[in-house]
Amino acid sequence: MTRTVAWFSCGIASTIAAKLALADDPDTLVVYCDTSADEHPDNERYIADCERWLSTPITRIQSDRYSSVDDVIAARRFMSGVVGAPCTVELKKRPRFAFQQPDDVQVFGYTVEETARADRLQQNDPGVTFWFPLIDRQITKADCHAALASAGITQPAMYRLGYNNNNCLGCVKASSATYWNRIRRDFPDVFAKRVAQSNELGVKLTRVNGVRTALADLPADYLAPDDDEQISCGLDCQTSLFTP
Repeated sequence: MTRTVAWFSCGIASTIAAKLALADDPDTLVVYCDTSADEHPDNERYIADCERWLSTPITRIQSDRYSSVDDVIAARRFMSGVVGAPCTVELKKRPRFAFQQPDDVQVFGYTVEETARADRLQQNDPGVTFWFPLIDRQITKADCHAALASAGITQPAMYRLGYNNNNCLGCVKASSATYWNRIRRDFPDVFAKRVAQSNELGVKLTRVNGVRTALADLPADYLAPDDDEQISCGLDCQTSLFTP
């Protein structure tokens, strides 16, 4: 039988998309590519809250090769580039490919602001049946936040700390100096680890005054006008050089 699979990312938009999918098909599978080893620990609380609200368990799938972003970096000797990051491929895309079935209806929580992203996803995966319930209903990111608040669910900690996304801590795809200085402030151990990794591999993850800069050389008081950087780290990550 055709399955409806709602991809849950611990993000607010994917949560609301799953809720809408379940309203249409109560047998919808809500599936999470488990990268909890690299995420804020509050995500475990959020997942439990969402399972109660959605009235369904959230299925966890994981890489059978790597247990964390650090493992991927160590093995692949690569952090990120213009086509994305291998950690996304190894920890999210490969598990998705292993789990999905050819006739699945796959639900992604893209909001109306991300219509172009949804179009690209469909173009790059022409054999997949996609459903974007938030776009269909012209639902915005702000609408999703309001819906979660109405449900009485506390936002994941990363949103409450002021981050735009609930990605892994110290996301290697981020280039915003402001983002990295926030990571330095909020998660100094993570920042120090990314400095060491990028130094070892000769990677310049951020920008200062538009110039690619190593994290080790990022001034602690530098705040660039890029606070609203949206870091895409979903199952659609365009990483063709790393795709199996």
